[in-house]
Amino acid sequence: MLRRRLVYLCSVVLLSAVMQAQRAEPYFHREAVGVRAPLPPPRIAEKAAMSPAASLAAANVAEPDRIWELRRWNEEGKLPAKNGFARAVGQRVAVRIGAAVAQSAATGAKPFGGGVIATTARGVAWGATFNVAGSYRLRLRLDNILLPEDALLWVYGEGENPIAFGRELIDDEGGIWTPSVGGPTVFLELEMPAGAEAAFDVQELMEIVGADPRSEDLPTCLIDASCVATSILDVVEEYRRSTAQLQYAKNGGNFVCSGALVNAGNSGIPYLLTANHCFSTAASATSLEAFWDYRTPFCNGPIPQLGSMQRSNGSALLATSAASDFTFVKLNSIPAGRWFMGWDARTASVPHGAVLHRISYPFPNGFPAPLSQTYTGRLVNTVTSTCNTLPRPNFVYSQAGVSGTYGGSSGSPTILSGGRIVGQLYGACGPAPADGCDLRNYAVDGALSSTYPSIATYLNTTSLPPCGSNSITACLSGKRFKVTVKWKTANGQSGDGQAIEYTPESALFWFFGSTNIEMILKILNGCGLNQRYWVFAAATTDVEYTITVTDTKTGTVKTYFKGLGTPAPAVTDTGAFASCP
Repeated sequence: MLRRRLVYLCSVVLLSAVMQAQRAEPYFHREAVGVRAPLPPPRIAEKAAMSPAASLAAANVAEPDRIWELRRWNEEGKLPAKNGFARAVGQRVAVRIGAAVAQSAATGAKPFGGGVIATTARGVAWGATFNVAGSYRLRLRLDNILLPEDALLWVYGEGENPIAFGRELIDDEGGIWTPSVGGPTVFLELEMPAGAEAAFDVQELMEIVGADPRSEDLPTCLIDASCVATSILDVVEEYRRSTAQLQYAKNGGNFVCSGALVNAGNSGIPYLLTANHCFSTAASATSLEAFWDYRTPFCNGPIPQLGSMQRSNGSALLATSAASDFTFVKLNSIPAGRWFMGWDARTASVPHGAVLHRISYPFPNGFPAPLSQTYTGRLVNTVTSTCNTLPRPNFVYSQAGVSGTYGGSSGSPTILSGGRIVGQLYGACGPAPADGCDLRNYAVDGALSSTYPSIATYLNTTSLPPCGSNSITACLSGKRFKVTVKWKTANGQSGDGQAIEYTPESALFWFFGSTNIEMILKILNGCGLNQRYWVFAAATTDVEYTITVTDTKTGTVKTYFKGLGTPAPAVTDTGAFASCP
């Protein structure tokens, strides 16, 4: 069985009586937040069928010691669970695109920078492939990055849907860990306006490895969350739609944990709680991949492919501490239909014998990927002696119940029956910590009552900063909705639409001169008819533009894109914002 030996240092955090009274209920948010408009990649790398820019031998052949070290890490119960390691690509792939290079591409697709370069309807594109024989999953590392603001990158594996990203994934070290793709081949593509400049290097990649076929770690105590009835956990479906399987880079490796969305004043801001021992740096937070709805279709059904799941790419680190083993981040985006779990920061809310529930993604050593959503139920024990240096009230102890504690579940919030978070998983300790299925062990959670002072300013948010009108921003429908427009011409000119607030519900925008109005946009309160705010827009231009509308009460963002040289479509979105009142 998997070894679980946890020794972490922590200190006591005192909580004031005022803070102990704080709590919030679960909240359902229908809309996606921060999701990019689905622009297709040029796929020039795929079509060119060129040799890979870098081609590596299988890790078990070229770097068997790295495979052994990774599996030894997990067998010894070190946390967090590890599933990958960085590898050098060999000779550096240096991509440098300037105006002269882009101009030469106008004569047709040409080999360039280890890949191929060509012109497109949106400007100029570069693409290349990278291959690792026998790889389970891959992600690339881009360094020394120079990207124009409106540049777009994609990664995808063979037969996979492309994942778009951009400057938002640049970390505080000046690089990007791309989203991961399945299989031995990853396609990387860049598209940007003609005349712009871009640069980056690819010197290493992250290989995410599969299972050790020799492993005997096949735990039978774990319970598929699809088998849990509402009679056991009344908010089981809410919790499942709140919980994400997390993967991220740190210290030259790829690691796995769990986490869940936390309600912040019904704002819809995608705050996520996990563990400090999972990650605690801004660079790891930026590399974060959060996979959603990774679950079996029915009780004990087949585990889905991780790559087919919706995901959030990237986050911002807001707060972290080893004292109660927590990390708190804001995700860059979340898909629609998410629950944000409530929370209870009162020590008194977790008395002896209280039932704690957890949904997480355990990662036993014998599996190629973390298991899909798994349920654990435990009873709070306030009288047992504490383990190592994990004192109360910083940590909550629970025992008995059902299911076990394994790596991969680290950071998963534990909740009360009503759906309120009271802590997040640190690990296990007790008489047989080496056995993840031994229910004599104690599950140990960092207590939210101790974490709360560090994140209270975020959890008590009731709204985003109010909309402020200026030359490029219109604030409509009671100053609640922020509206901006960006435009781009065929010769590479670009800019911000200049805003004129015409009425409280409508605005005009001009691009090239104040006497030449290009667009009218209005936002209407349709809450009395269909519980939605409506967005209508009409334009008289053939230039490319993107309209961005932000609900400053919930943080929900909607974008409307029109391509270059196409007729301007009318926007009649009567279902735009499901955030009444």
